[in-house]
Amino acid sequence: MSNNTKTFVASLSIILFSATILSALYNLKDMIIPGVSNIYNELGTAIAPNMITTVIFDWRGYDTLGEALVLLSACLVVLLIFGKGKLGGKQ
Repeated sequence: MSNNTKTFVASLSIILFSATILSALYNLKDMIIPGVSNIYNELGTAIAPNMITTVIFDWRGYDTLGEALVLLSACLVVLLIFGKGKLGGKQ
């Protein structure tokens, strides 16, 4: 690919990304549903014993799941790299 083509593709990608971010920020008020927050506030305190547990399990649950998947992936990659030849009974 020529330098002009690479510049065009990079510029187009930046423009599309910027337009998406600006559109999301402009329409942010339409994306927020206050009823969901009310449900979390009422049910969260009934399920969890305190507010710290509620925040960790309700709001940070997806973040924790993502971190666990990254850790699992890293462990699998390390086992595949350093355990080569030991898998499948090979010595």
